[in-house]
Amino acid sequence: MKTLAFLMLMAFGSSQAIAAVELKLGHFAADGTPNAIAALQFKTNVEKRTNGEVKINVFGNNALGSPPEVLEQVMLGAVDMSLSGQDQLAKNFPFYDTISTPFAFKDYAMADKIIDGDFKAWAEPELAKKGLVHLSDWEWGFRQLTNSKKSVVVPADMKGMKIRTPPAFAYQAFVEAAGGNAVTIAFPELVMAMKQGVVDGQENPVGTIYALKLYETQKYMTILNYTYSSMVHVVNKRSWDKLTPAQQQIVREESASAAKFARKTVRDEEATQLKDLETTKGIVVSRPDLGPWKAAMGPAWEKVKAKVGPDNFNRFMGMVDKNSK
Repeated sequence: MKTLAFLMLMAFGSSQAIAAVELKLGHFAADGTPNAIAALQFKTNVEKRTNGEVKINVFGNNALGSPPEVLEQVMLGAVDMSLSGQDQLAKNFPFYDTISTPFAFKDYAMADKIIDGDFKAWAEPELAKKGLVHLSDWEWGFRQLTNSKKSVVVPADMKGMKIRTPPAFAYQAFVEAAGGNAVTIAFPELVMAMKQGVVDGQENPVGTIYALKLYETQKYMTILNYTYSSMVHVVNKRSWDKLTPAQQQIVREESASAAKFARKTVRDEEATQLKDLETTKGIVVSRPDLGPWKAAMGPAWEKVKAKVGPDNFNRFMGMVDKNSK
């Protein structure tokens, strides 16, 4: 009997040792886009390097619900990890809205330096307070304006236009400061809203505009780079604690590798996509002087400052000033 009991215990122990930890990852990137490909790269590499002891089940293209819903599920523990927009995190962590301050970043290099440096050091302990582990920041890109009415060169051209934005405070503040009317429409409903003419225009990175074929309804594009947005890779702390330290290190490394891939791919593709939009898809692209746009952003900056609090706003703008030199 003792021998049988010992063998059963050994068998149970062995089954426990080889049982894989399965983690569910939800995101909103469309299939075939850089972030979706990066998510599959992350899955493949984690599973390979852990010898199958950690499995990543990827659900992209809003398969688990809208972006805010997926983040909420991660915070509750129903979903293990997500790639969530900064604007979605701002619902629970208001200081995240500082990143979207219009025209805070001059280019990708500056955005990378701040988000991977001082902002990351600020964000990680705050996320931890609500049970989230920050892994890395992937790419979404600088946001541009499109519309179906006319070329928009100065803010006055936007006056009265209905512009779709996600439920993101800072994006809405930009539209309103420029003279447009911000209309909140959830991301999964964006394409249909454009087709039905519910709004006149929208704002998104070039890659998103291209992937969603918004050029089918939006004839005019204005290159503004008015704000930068990323996808933040976060994991529920309870799910994180299911991993061994060695597995956690692998997940961190592969998340960072996927983020690097996503950033490079999005940026490499932008010029090609933009050229195709102009030469093949018939989009009229304007590249205006940004001076008048920046000059119109006073009300937007004040709204962001009031929303996030003066201390948070000033802390972020200190990062901007430091990295502008």
